[in-house]
Amino acid sequence: MSDTPLSVLEKFLAQYPLRTYHKGEIIIFQGEAPRTAYAIKRGMVKAYNLSVNGDEKPVAFYGHGDTFPGAWAYGKMPSAVYYYETFTDEVEVYLVPREEYVNFIKQHPDSMFEELERYVKDHLATSMRLNALQHSRAGDKLIYTLHYLALSHGLPVQGVGKVIEIQLSLTHQDFANLTGLTRETAATELNKLKHQGVITYGKHTPYRIDLGKLNALLNDQYIAEIEIKP
Repeated sequence: MSDTPLSVLEKFLAQYPLRTYHKGEIIIFQGEAPRTAYAIKRGMVKAYNLSVNGDEKPVAFYGHGDTFPGAWAYGKMPSAVYYYETFTDEVEVYLVPREEYVNFIKQHPDSMFEELERYVKDHLATSMRLNALQHSRAGDKLIYTLHYLALSHGLPVQGVGKVIEIQLSLTHQDFANLTGLTRETAATELNKLKHQGVITYGKHTPYRIDLGKLNALLNDQYIAEIEIKP
């Protein structure tokens, strides 16, 4: 946590056990009925499915303030629909009984509204990912996926115009998994965008996206004008 005052929800969560996971650990397996809900204090968690061939199909990324698996926590599913795996070096999560978590949300309107906002943002991000996957050309799949990442997992770089830095440490294989492309095709398309000045990245540096140049490549004015407010 930062030095800023704790929210009511953070104070509530702080009374429960805190567990630390390292990168690549599976917190919940697909089909597992969790013993508790998991509320993220620090780090990122990836939710994904596996194809019949064993290929990873990322569904979403969760960070500070998110609780998973949401459908199970709110009693809509008897078990986890996806795998939940740590995506950053260290992830800290609170282990919260789902009944106690849901009852707390029901009793605190401000926390309920924060929860609603998170789900609305997640819904918008999911629809943007779906839109990206519906494109037939490899280049368009990647462009729209970068747009989704910039808006849902990016932060503005101060003093550098409309440049967004993606807050996820992604590899070419991650982009392939996100888009349904091969790793080689994803790498080729990323390199094209790098030469066009749309993105910059290196072996140990995060992806930075020039949102102005990226938006110019989108074929939909309304999609290009979307902003996800923090």
